[in-house]
Amino acid sequence: MYRSILVIADQDCNQRAAMRKARSAAFCDGVDISVVASVQPCAGGAADTTGEKNTEMQQAIDTVFAGIKKVSYDVAATHDIAAFSKALALENDIDLVIKTGNRTESLFHTPLDCRLLRELECPVMISTSLEWRAKQHTLVTVDINSKKAHPIALNAKVLNGEAGWPQTQRCELHVAFCIDVPKAMIELDVISKNEVLVKKEKEMTEKLQPFLDEHDVTCSSISFDAGNPRRLLSSLANSLKSDLVVLNSVGRKGIKGTLLVNTAEKVMSKLRTDLFVVHPYQ
Repeated sequence: MYRSILVIADQDCNQRAAMRKARSAAFCDGVDISVVASVQPCAGGAADTTGEKNTEMQQAIDTVFAGIKKVSYDVAATHDIAAFSKALALENDIDLVIKTGNRTESLFHTPLDCRLLRELECPVMISTSLEWRAKQHTLVTVDINSKKAHPIALNAKVLNGEAGWPQTQRCELHVAFCIDVPKAMIELDVISKNEVLVKKEKEMTEKLQPFLDEHDVTCSSISFDAGNPRRLLSSLANSLKSDLVVLNSVGRKGIKGTLLVNTAEKVMSKLRTDLFVVHPYQ
């Protein structure tokens, strides 16, 4: 259950997708919602836009969160909203951060979305502008193949507890497991995708079902596939008409995180649905 949600507002306060998702996530009265917006710091005689942004934010808050008591907002004059949000999340023990997605990226400029995935320790939702249906279709991914304690614990986070989404929202739940096989090896016939699936599917099913039972999770379907997880998950999400994809992040930081981009970031570049990412740090 989420007790505190931080929303990073869109630059255009009339675009309120992240706020609306936060309202949907705040399914009980005890949730504290904080919304933060940013303006550029004044320099060289530039006009101070803080007052104008405050007015826009108050109007957005009054519209989106009407009837919800525990809502506050802040307008930060900063060039680095990611760092500001990270400090705010740590200071206020935030359970979930929500932001509308920005799909731009380059090697030497880390987009805000990717920085949040790498640097924040709480779950992060990268939202689209699409509205949720009355009954969501949620695709949850797990790595049931690992015998190490850390990935197994992270699987549990994805299914319940820190992720919490399947239990707290009305949704049709689908579970997916991807066997990562390099595309080149399949194309060069070094590995047969069908052989991998035949060999692994029964083994994975025998592991996954007891794990779902242990965490009292009922799902509409279980999918196995072999290949590039980025392509497989985006394709599966489209075929299932998913509103939300839940997966874990390996939490790479620094130079390693820049050069070895984790699966969550790769999937984000292909998905056209909301993405909910659970981190290993908690």
